[in-house]
Amino acid sequence: MDRRHFFLSFLAVYLTACAYYREALALLPAALLPIAAHELSHILALYLLGQRITGLSLNADGLCIHYQGDCSPAGHILAALAGPLGGAAYALVGLTDVEWLRQSAALSLLLTAFNLLPLHPLDGGRAFRLLCAMALGEARGGQLFQCVSTVLLALALMGGVYLAVWKKSTAPLAAAIWLLLFQNEGLVKSKKII
Repeated sequence: MDRRHFFLSFLAVYLTACAYYREALALLPAALLPIAAHELSHILALYLLGQRITGLSLNADGLCIHYQGDCSPAGHILAALAGPLGGAAYALVGLTDVEWLRQSAALSLLLTAFNLLPLHPLDGGRAFRLLCAMALGEARGGQLFQCVSTVLLALALMGGVYLAVWKKSTAPLAAAIWLLLFQNEGLVKSKKII
């Protein structure tokens, strides 16, 4: 699959959805601060771990921070979980009487919870796979990660179909399909955090 073509298709669908659903476009400013807090937390953690940021890219699998340097598996886990931690901290700070900040905090909590799912390419998936490899070795840890991912992805797809058909909410199904598309990517060797 040509990922550039897929990304352009994904971008076209998103822009069309924003044009049709004005609410999605209106939520964009409220979502930018939690996203910034998440990504800056990754960058800070990588910097503190002695990694050198070599670039940022926006791909179909998300905003990626590319980095170089020697880092232990525990360091990779800390760097992966720093983003959700930063998002959760932002959500706590955003709990005020200002409606816009409350919306932004709620989006941050939602994005943080989603990002902690133990599925690739999410931060939770990266951390869980590394923990499995540290505990069981690369081969057996990879098998456990794959089994857990398969079960969770099947549940996410079934839940997404249920919500799309009976509750008329298509966002969970779209998220599950997006996760399905990126299950076979490399994790640690790619030297990037999403």
